Amino acid sequence: MLRPSAIESFVQHEPFPPRNPLPRCTPADLSWLSRAAQGAPGAVVWPGLFPRTPAKLARLLLAAHGHFDPATVLGAALAAYGSDRGKFMPGRPREHRSYHAHDALACALVHPGISQEQRLALVEKHLRDTQSSTGERSRRKSWGIVRWAAGQGFLDSTRLPRDIVADLFPRPRRAPLAMPPAPRGNADALAAFAARWPRFRDHLARARAEQNWFDYPGIAEMGHDLFRAFACGCRAPWMGAMFEAIEHVLVHGDSEAQNLVVVGLFEAVQGAAYRAGAAGDAFEAALLPRSRDAWADLIEGWTGAGIRNLAAWRQHAPTP
Repeated sequence: MLRPSAIESFVQHEPFPPRNPLPRCTPADLSWLSRAAQGAPGAVVWPGLFPRTPAKLARLLLAAHGHFDPATVLGAALAAYGSDRGKFMPGRPREHRSYHAHDALACALVHPGISQEQRLALVEKHLRDTQSSTGERSRRKSWGIVRWAAGQGFLDSTRLPRDIVADLFPRPRRAPLAMPPAPRGNADALAAFAARWPRFRDHLARARAEQNWFDYPGIAEMGHDLFRAFACGCRAPWMGAMFEAIEHVLVHGDSEAQNLVVVGLFEAVQGAAYRAGAAGDAFEAALLPRSRDAWADLIEGWTGAGIRNLAAWRQHAPTP
């Protein structure tokens, strides 16, 4: 067992989340940590200050040893990134302040009283929901905590949705391939997308090898994956390259290649984008000029003259 002095050194010198594995603690250590934690996970430090790294690490060690009530920790983690939380809340008394409680998220991921299923649901909720409600720095921290928890064995990342896993553990970046200069037919359109999105390239090759690839269902599935990643905040280089590939096929492709984009890809994405609200509007805004025209023509064709974007569709048409 580590002596309290070693535990104190861990708390005082490690970053949050820690680089080294969590040490085991004795009852005497836990008593010292209770004082160092200065409150429960997600709680401000009296009189309304935000906990510093040593307090967060003390809370993390206590949670890993089951010190806090698991329901309380899970509740704090679920509310860690609410719209009412933030460092700068004008007019709020100091004693009622709150913050983006990364420590509560980390504590929930290590607490032995919180099941793997609850941890997975918590992670999926936050990694999807915080994309539009928190700043980039806060999002990076929450993703970093999840990545740390998976790396330390506290979270079974293989059970997370594959788009989240791909962003948590990105593969080494591969240089884009050349796109067909004038795409002819479905095969060239697919080649353009495969050239710009390595993960789709691998999926397409594997499905074809297994004789399990069908152009229109396959491109619809790709569209759902693309939009899901965009809505989760992914802005990796391949994302912008995919918008360029879509534009390339619509500008330089023949009618068959263009039809695969409009009927196969855009139709699949538009229903999800309609329901996604702001994320759908952001995807629509990211389309390049020819793509945006084709997108608008498709909406108008389904909903009526003059309705050419998602906002107008939501106002005048029933939910799909």
